[in-house]
Amino acid sequence: MRYFLMLLALLVGSLLPLQASLNAKLGSFLKAPLMAALVNFMVGAFILLMVIIGSRTPNNLMLAVKQAPAYAWIGGLLGCIYVSFIIILVPRLGAALSFGLIIFGQLGFSLILDHFGWLGLPVQPINWFRIGGVLLILAGILVIQKF
Repeated sequence: MRYFLMLLALLVGSLLPLQASLNAKLGSFLKAPLMAALVNFMVGAFILLMVIIGSRTPNNLMLAVKQAPAYAWIGGLLGCIYVSFIIILVPRLGAALSFGLIIFGQLGFSLILDHFGWLGLPVQPINWFRIGGVLLILAGILVIQKF
């Protein structure tokens, strides 16, 4: 099961540069990167609504809203920032360099989240091998940027 989930993560990850390129294209067509981000979220919200209605997902929204910690709502803000900046960065840096830097940032901060077990994550201490893996990503970014 773990390998299936790893493969799924790889496949879903491969969609991000495609999404970014399509959003960047929409942003240049609209001449408004933030409007493209809004369209992205509107289409995504509509699709999710259809899936929720179609799957007859139990809706205990009011109860869930009351129980969720305040910081849990920041994810929507972070998604807006991420998508908006991707639309700005990809046309200027290219998909490979943009996502290389994004992945480096993600992995670097993920090591910290894991190490301290923040947000309820299982603790996985930072070690030199994990740091080395992130530094290899940085080396790849430097090669991508150079050539």
